[in-house]
Amino acid sequence: MVVRTLNTAAMDCREFREKHFAFVDDTLSGIEVVGLQMHLNECERCARQDAIVRRSLMALRSLPCIEPSPGFSEKLQKRLEEARAADLAASHLVRSRKFAAVVMVTSVVMLGYIALSLKEVDAARHIMLPPVVATLPDSDTASMTTPAPAMVAAVPAGLPIWTAAMFAEQAPVHFASTDLLLTSATR
Repeated sequence: MVVRTLNTAAMDCREFREKHFAFVDDTLSGIEVVGLQMHLNECERCARQDAIVRRSLMALRSLPCIEPSPGFSEKLQKRLEEARAADLAASHLVRSRKFAAVVMVTSVVMLGYIALSLKEVDAARHIMLPPVVATLPDSDTASMTTPAPAMVAAVPAGLPIWTAAMFAEQAPVHFASTDLLLTSATR
């Protein structure tokens, strides 16, 4: 702790400004008060600042005490509740508008995707089959005209038609098979 004596160097204005509010509130030690008073006697600028601060404080202290009107607290609470309710309603409106905007943007994106995918489906494709040469096999032709015994046994009379068609697709094929190939109209 540095103790200042009256014989030490004078206080500068920056140090005075830092300690001035404590000086006005009278919370400084006696030696510091003496140093500040000496600076006030030597520095006109700081003396003017001190006078302005002290006069302002006196003017504030001389004003009458302001009391709120009767029922002020109740009115204030009522207004605050109304403001909160209005803010809450506005925030719900903003949230619902944001949600509606998100739903609309998502719908537009989905419709665009569906439109693009349907456009690809609607594109005309020409299917051209490769030429096929059909020849009669050297084996017995009688097996082609009569159904296979396994087919007759697997399809009873009470079966629905679509199930019978499925069985027919899985039955062995005795005819020439052809593969479908996608080709363009030009060669």
